[in-house]
Amino acid sequence: MKQGTMWVLAALGIALSMFFLAIMRPPGGQSSPPGQDLPWQITVSPDGASLSVFGLTLGESTLRDGVNKLGRRYELGMFEDQAGRWSLEGYFRDAVVGGLNARLVLSARLPKSALAALKTHAGEGKPTVDQGRRYPVTEADQDLALSAVITAITYLPAVKFDADLVRQRFGEPAERIAVQDGAHWLYPALGLDLLLGDNGGALLQYAPPAEFEQRLRAPLGEVDDKRN
Repeated sequence: MKQGTMWVLAALGIALSMFFLAIMRPPGGQSSPPGQDLPWQITVSPDGASLSVFGLTLGESTLRDGVNKLGRRYELGMFEDQAGRWSLEGYFRDAVVGGLNARLVLSARLPKSALAALKTHAGEGKPTVDQGRRYPVTEADQDLALSAVITAITYLPAVKFDADLVRQRFGEPAERIAVQDGAHWLYPALGLDLLLGDNGGALLQYAPPAEFEQRLRAPLGEVDDKRN
């Protein structure tokens, strides 16, 4: 093969690589530096009031920061539970963070008056499986909603996890609670509840360690079958 042809093929290969990277990355998303923004790279503040993961800091970063990091393919929604409590979430269905494809839900906080303003434009909403209601955020209210401060993150990776990987990356859990088809691996010091399925599926929930008991441990209730 002639040297000129080799250079052309090499250049074409680089161009195709850049093209596929571009179409795989969600539009507007910020690329993670190599080896950074991985799910086990968690930084906790000294007082446990905040933590940073995926380039976002709970209690400081906003949903707009989340969009800048994860891309513009997202949905915003408000939720009302049975007790009448309101919450706001941003759902990213096909993010690429730390080089890994994943879905993320960013829970966020707005003043009650701001949430009430969003609700006035949201219509009747739709019922949810937990007997609550979900309301959309209108286009006119996007800027207000994106100013909300992120309080928790749910991360659903596309790749499979297993017990060895979890122990290697996160260490031994403080508590393990068996559930149907899997177990919750609890890491209070990291503000992490890692639900590991028997089939290798995983769901990771992050909250500030100071709020771990209220946000992550208490909802699990008391389960007799605990494995430590």
